[in-house]
Amino acid sequence: MSIFRRRPRLNLGKFQAPEPVEAAPIERVVEEGVLIARNAVRMAVKNRIIVDAARDHLDYDDGALAGLVHVEFDHLAEQAERLLRGSHSDRNRAVQAGLAEGLRQASMDGELISAIIDEARELAWSEIGTAIIAKLRDSYIPTADPQYLKNRDTRLRELRTINLAELEAAAHGEY
Repeated sequence: MSIFRRRPRLNLGKFQAPEPVEAAPIERVVEEGVLIARNAVRMAVKNRIIVDAARDHLDYDDGALAGLVHVEFDHLAEQAERLLRGSHSDRNRAVQAGLAEGLRQASMDGELISAIIDEARELAWSEIGTAIIAKLRDSYIPTADPQYLKNRDTRLRELRTINLAELEAAAHGEY
């Protein structure tokens, strides 16, 4: 039978190990870790703004959001410290210690906290606006009405027969 026929082997060549890659400097790894944490905190704040506005009907509160940013950075710093205790290599310990310190500093940086709140607010209102527009679009396009598409050509023909200049003159009067 043809379904049990063996396929020919592919020649993939001989394996060659890749060249070793030099590890990134610890300072760079820590800096990138803090940037990733900043984005995570910004997303948490954005989500809080959306939930407060849409579900809980709460007013926007800069003070509460600043507290949230501080708590989120502290929580991430605590996670880094827990990983530090479980690290077995000097490099991992150095990275986790640097990350914990960077996150603690970020939680106390007023300018950074304000910037995160502003960015999160812009993202939240953009997302809310997009959702509102989509909901309005769905509710005002009567695609569920079977006569809508059938009568569309008639409505377009009627629209073409309207004398727009006459309509404008009637709206403004002669003088």
